[in-house]
Amino acid sequence: MFTWKRVRYAVMFGFLAFITWVGYRHQVLGGGPAGVPTVDALCPLGGLESIYSYLSSGTWLRRVAPSALVLFAAVVGITLLFGRVFCGWICPLGTIGEISAGLARKLGIKRKELPPSLDGALKMLKYVILAVILYYTWSLGTLAWRDYDPWAAWMHLAAGWDEIVSTPWAFAVLFGLVIGAGLFIERFWCRYLCPLGAALAIFQKLSFTKVVRNRETCITCGKCDRSCPMGLAPMSAEKVTDADCIACGRCTESCPVEKTLVFSFGGRKVLSALAVGLMGVLLFFGAYGTAKLTGYWQTYASTSVEALKDPVDGVFGWMSIDQVAQQVKLSPGKVLEIAKLPPDTPRDVSVKKIDGVNDEVLKEDLKAYFAANPAAAPAPMKEVPANPDELKGSFTLDEAAAGYGLDGAEILKEAGWPADTPRNISLKEAGTPLGREPSDIRTAVKELLKRKQ
Repeated sequence: MFTWKRVRYAVMFGFLAFITWVGYRHQVLGGGPAGVPTVDALCPLGGLESIYSYLSSGTWLRRVAPSALVLFAAVVGITLLFGRVFCGWICPLGTIGEISAGLARKLGIKRKELPPSLDGALKMLKYVILAVILYYTWSLGTLAWRDYDPWAAWMHLAAGWDEIVSTPWAFAVLFGLVIGAGLFIERFWCRYLCPLGAALAIFQKLSFTKVVRNRETCITCGKCDRSCPMGLAPMSAEKVTDADCIACGRCTESCPVEKTLVFSFGGRKVLSALAVGLMGVLLFFGAYGTAKLTGYWQTYASTSVEALKDPVDGVFGWMSIDQVAQQVKLSPGKVLEIAKLPPDTPRDVSVKKIDGVNDEVLKEDLKAYFAANPAAAPAPMKEVPANPDELKGSFTLDEAAAGYGLDGAEILKEAGWPADTPRNISLKEAGTPLGREPSDIRTAVKELLKRKQ
């Protein structure tokens, strides 16, 4: 029987299981055009964090992609129509919070609620956190929150101890504030600290869908108040206008009097908790499907704003030694030397799969090398267009390869150009003596990217 509770839990645990599997696959296969998307490319908050960079310069922050903005826009739309369904039905961190609360009940830990004055003050913290994140992210042009992000920590659990050591604060937040604090105060993270929740709370105030109470039939039993995972008090209001309502439906489903506590759309249409949740989830999938069909669903951005300033910031763990060398304009042998690796190290496998190599450490070593040898430092990169059809003849092959995360030799082979074609001059200059056109390279890039999807 498709009851509200069973369907909601199926959706919540299904999303958590799927996205956790994606995180594991990312650790195994790496990212980039041929790999699995990063956590930031699949998080609505990443879209909000990168929106300033995209609108001001058309570039994305490192690890963020157009898919994140698609998800943020979708979640905002869902919130405006049906409330914070993303928080109550989809968000994996919210699910982890509810699992933590369920575990507490099994262990006999009594649920706590803070005094109203302290609760109200702490709820403002998430807005402060959001403001600080956006200020530093937009002003510095980098994901300032990532080293503290509990969701990034969860998605990197499969990376093991090395990842915990490299980003200890993120794991401290995950285990201390999302899981640990959630044992005592249900959805502690969601109530007081979640920056995405703060952003969606603003739109929740404008939502068409609200929980409403029939004062005449209400028996003031208090079940709705006790069931709310966010600590709200539906019994005290004729309409729940609190921005922290997550449209989970637990209050309406706990009400013992029929049609007394319900969801109302536009103040008229009465909706069941199941209908609200399913319509929100269907809209979420609909946004994904539409973006996929129209070509807007891209989980890899060609060139990040950081890499435009410093090509070393365009180095990722999914790259091979050859691709790293191409990115920073050094010979593969020099990259191996800087990384303190033997000359016979495989150059065609991803860096993160080479024993003893950490891509973040490699980046720091490369930056130290260029700081000591400024004459060898690569010039700032040109941004390649997200659509390969817009790749102009003024770009070099090296720029195209680095921008799209491809191997220059593969592009030449696919285009039918000689392997010794110069890679550091414009495509137009390189192709003219061969009687070839830049369109050959555009077609080759599109085909290679298509195969790697």
